[in-house]
Amino acid sequence: MNGCWRLTGLFLFLVTSDADAHAFAQRYDLPLPLWHYIAGAGAAVALSFLAAALVLGGRAKPSAHLRLPLPPSLVNVVRHGLGGVAIALFLLLLVAGFFGAQDDWDSNLLPVSVWVIWWVGITFVSALIGNVWPLIDPWRAVARMFPRHRAPLGWPRGAEAWPAVFLFLSFAWCEVAWTENAVPYKLATLILGYSLVTWTGMALFGVEVWCAKADPFAVFFGLIARFAALDVKGGALVIRPFGAGLSDARLPTPAAAAFVIVVLATVSFDGIGETPFWDTVAGLTMRFLYDVGIVARIGYTAADSLVKTLGLLATPLVFAAVYLAACGLVGRITGEPTGYTARRYVFSLVPIAIGYHLAHYLSYLLIQGQAVWPLLSDPLNLGWNLFGTRGTMIDVGVIGMRFVWLFAVFAIVLGHAAAVMLAHMEAMRNNSSRVTAVASQAPMLILMVAYTMLSLWILSQPVVEV
Repeated sequence: MNGCWRLTGLFLFLVTSDADAHAFAQRYDLPLPLWHYIAGAGAAVALSFLAAALVLGGRAKPSAHLRLPLPPSLVNVVRHGLGGVAIALFLLLLVAGFFGAQDDWDSNLLPVSVWVIWWVGITFVSALIGNVWPLIDPWRAVARMFPRHRAPLGWPRGAEAWPAVFLFLSFAWCEVAWTENAVPYKLATLILGYSLVTWTGMALFGVEVWCAKADPFAVFFGLIARFAALDVKGGALVIRPFGAGLSDARLPTPAAAAFVIVVLATVSFDGIGETPFWDTVAGLTMRFLYDVGIVARIGYTAADSLVKTLGLLATPLVFAAVYLAACGLVGRITGEPTGYTARRYVFSLVPIAIGYHLAHYLSYLLIQGQAVWPLLSDPLNLGWNLFGTRGTMIDVGVIGMRFVWLFAVFAIVLGHAAAVMLAHMEAMRNNSSRVTAVASQAPMLILMVAYTMLSLWILSQPVVEV
């Protein structure tokens, strides 16, 4: 059994455990001091490096893949069927956003569907099963309804996937810094505007080119799905070990590398915003804005959004600086330029983002996601009860705080351990000397251990009593 299959077994063992603090009012009283968990998590990730060296031996071994041919007729039926459902749900959500209840965010189908079911749920499915987004992407489904023709414009040389990086950062701003992101009609207006931009881009550059270079969600879900065990390639269903899709000999572009850093940084910033550290930083910044008269000029709400915006922009820069510093140390050992090294190892960071996403959002999905059932029965707040679920109440006891905390620990440790293994495989693939490959991983291992401990501390703040 090769290293990737052992990683798969470890993943399946740990994923049956527990995740985060969203949607909880109570906290978990830890049976042990917090530092025990943090130190233990760091030690577990450090030991995973030794395990990777022992499992993989002296060279990177190819992953075993099982290919199951798919009938083209079945593929077309599934694609068109799910595409039609996606378009219908998309229209329903827009109608609900514009004409449904505007009171609370969980009284309208649109915010619940966007921020809970879609953003959190589809990410989970992409990581654990595969890339389902192309099948249910409403923008792609609409574009497929029109006759295909040669795109009038070619993609600008040098642009790469930088538009996707910018748009994903913009989306992250909507999630964490836009104070009205749950106001249904405003969210619907934003979605409609984004739709027009997307369909225009698809018409000008081609559907697949736009999705690969500029669509932040196609790029994001595709990136996350590279960790999954299932993929569809060349008309066949590919079954592979978890993480195998991230072990790619092809060198990512600078834009692709930047996209990974932005994803990791923005999901971490969402957690940082729930820590005492951020409360201190935000408080000092707000005090400064108040002293210079900016708060009086733009209002407290806008000033608070400005502070979050500054934090959101600063976090990817800090992450990139730390990552490049570690890669610079790796490059000194291997003799490679820092930029080249950073691009080689950047996909190994994806399991960290997945682990953090699982840990941070699982309780949010399981608790707040329940709001979708009554809203589906009455999407326009007209007194309907289409599916008999209109009076369904949210059960906050569906998971407990102990479950939340233990899942967070397992998800964080597993994500970083997977990252260590992928980085080790990359080092062995590009270094003829085993000694050089192992030695070159010391800076990366230190970074992984430090970030494991930091991530667990961040997630602990809204969850546990210390």
